[in-house]
Amino acid sequence: MNKGLQGRHSGRTLFFGLVSAALAQVAAAATADPFFDLNLNEVLNLEITSVSKKPQTISQAAAAVFVITGDDIRRSGVTTIADALRMAPGVQVGQISANTWAVSARGINGRFTNKLLVLMDGRSVYTPTFSGVYWDVQDTVLADIERIEVIRGPGAALWGANAVNGVINIITKSAAATQGGLVTVASGNEESASVSVRYGGKAGEIGNWRIYAKGFERDESVVRETGADGKDYWRQQRVGFRTDLAPGGADSVTLQGDYYSGRSGDTATLNFLTPPFNTTLGVSQKVSGGNLLGRWQRDVSATDSFTLQAYFDHTQRDWPAHLNESRNTYDLDFQYRTRRFEGHDVVVGAGYRLNRDRIDRSYTGIPANALHFSTFSPASANRQLYSALIQDDITLMPEKLVLTLGTKLEHNDYTGMEWQPNARLLWTPGDTTTVWGSVARAVRTPSRIDRGGVVNQTVIAPLSAQNPLPLPVLIQATGEIESETLIAYEAGWKQRLAPTLSVDLALFYNDYDKLRTGHFLAPVCQPSGLPVAAGCFMMPFQTYVLQSSPAGNMAKGWSHGIELSADWRPLTNLRFQSALSQFAMEIREQGNAFTTDREGSAPRLQGSLRMSWNPRPDADVDLWLRRIGRLDEVTEGISIPGYTQLDLRLAWRPSKTFELALVGRNLLDRKHPEFASELLDGAMTELQRSVFGQVTLRF
Repeated sequence: MNKGLQGRHSGRTLFFGLVSAALAQVAAAATADPFFDLNLNEVLNLEITSVSKKPQTISQAAAAVFVITGDDIRRSGVTTIADALRMAPGVQVGQISANTWAVSARGINGRFTNKLLVLMDGRSVYTPTFSGVYWDVQDTVLADIERIEVIRGPGAALWGANAVNGVINIITKSAAATQGGLVTVASGNEESASVSVRYGGKAGEIGNWRIYAKGFERDESVVRETGADGKDYWRQQRVGFRTDLAPGGADSVTLQGDYYSGRSGDTATLNFLTPPFNTTLGVSQKVSGGNLLGRWQRDVSATDSFTLQAYFDHTQRDWPAHLNESRNTYDLDFQYRTRRFEGHDVVVGAGYRLNRDRIDRSYTGIPANALHFSTFSPASANRQLYSALIQDDITLMPEKLVLTLGTKLEHNDYTGMEWQPNARLLWTPGDTTTVWGSVARAVRTPSRIDRGGVVNQTVIAPLSAQNPLPLPVLIQATGEIESETLIAYEAGWKQRLAPTLSVDLALFYNDYDKLRTGHFLAPVCQPSGLPVAAGCFMMPFQTYVLQSSPAGNMAKGWSHGIELSADWRPLTNLRFQSALSQFAMEIREQGNAFTTDREGSAPRLQGSLRMSWNPRPDADVDLWLRRIGRLDEVTEGISIPGYTQLDLRLAWRPSKTFELALVGRNLLDRKHPEFASELLDGAMTELQRSVFGQVTLRF
């Protein structure tokens, strides 16, 4: 029996064994649970922190913000954070393979979306290697997530560079909110096996703690062209802890950390300068890492408070044919808030970040003569970032009109000083109405691959339809770019139309400048370096032709759109949530430059409708219908047809401590594609229909 089948068999054995053991402990009588944790008024007054780096309600935020609650995640049936983000309007999520995603806000999507900042409990998970997020290692026990705050539009005035099109902050529950034990087990055709265990207790009289462990194995997708196994299995394990202490009435201290390790498969397209020139091969990627975060919050007085946060993050990634990366990140951030001046709510702060990395080539499981997709010079680097911020909420009319002015100054080792100002106006004419507008500047600073990086995109075989020369042609991109900039204009309206109905509307116009581009130089023979036009390919000892494409900042872009979400609760046990987004973009290059950002990488129209129904207090019925429009061009010459999908979750709680759930995802098609890597470095895959059972036991 192969490893995949063994893992699936053992996972299902564990699944059914735990079901039997749990059922023996469950009382036969059903215990009624409240249907929704929050009513509509409480939802609109959910406390968030990501918009202004201080507590405020959704209705008080002058931004396009959407909150995915822990209950939303539970009832959706999703098993990854990336899939949970599909609930937010204006966010585009495309799964590339069984273990990779493309996630963006307001367009310009890709595997390494470089204009979206993602944080977990205030810790940045945005990698400076490519600019983007490795979504395969962003995980925790999903039941421990309190909320995900999704801000569409720039958040750079508070969070700094790369918070261009949006900010996502994944916030976990306090240790006090996760007392006792939790065991969750799932198994199905795609979810081969998944087990999460968490336990929390008291730290004497001053606080609480929790520990957790989680492991899973997920099945492969299928190759779109052939229907063969995508070889993109996914196995991962992680452990973690959190402690929240309140040693005095004015102080609170949080210490938390995680460690993970795992492997995932991939069907890599390998390039050679000798026959066969191109081939595909199943490879195995190894990842590991850990982090430790500490946060101290103190109320200095009735009007003043501060937060001091520090974290260390280590990541290791052995990615065959791409890189073998080791990275350490050290981050220190201080924030002070004062309301001592009448009509002003001021936040000031300062920060320091150090990134230390070593990025080598990885030949694990691949031929030694295969070309790497990416190489970095120098192999080791230390990069520092200094920052300072100030923001003031100025009350122009008490409880009616607030003007927010702020900026963040950052100094990085690539482009020096960057400034990112922001102005927002909030008008609340009544308790049920909020109108807001904003203008902001944000920058996307260069990544490691943008400065001194080399990407070997592909090799074109000699004497082929694309290459009439007798030598193979290597298409190679090199990096040396400056910061990309955005000026964003936004407006929004939030309205509670009735006690059971609310709507949230946002409009935006984005003006991009200095977008990253490439342009082709005249091809030259190697190793001579002579131009092809001079007939160098006829000279002896020439082995290949180099078609170089240096990077630059020779494009401008404009995008605009509208995002609408609604929450309707016609009955106490029935809820509908809808989201609709329209998006359009235009990019113009200078001269012979071509952009690496694709206008057609986000759908022009997408929408979703979620229904949550409790036919009885101990049962859940959840439906999630999604329509995603066509992607005209996710990368060179590749488009993705639009699709409609339906997810279904049925759950039954025979007792207050026990839940059985059946989840079906992507039920309308046997398989469908959602996205493709912009690197063209692997086979394009399709996602399959998924059905799994889940057992949750609390004690």
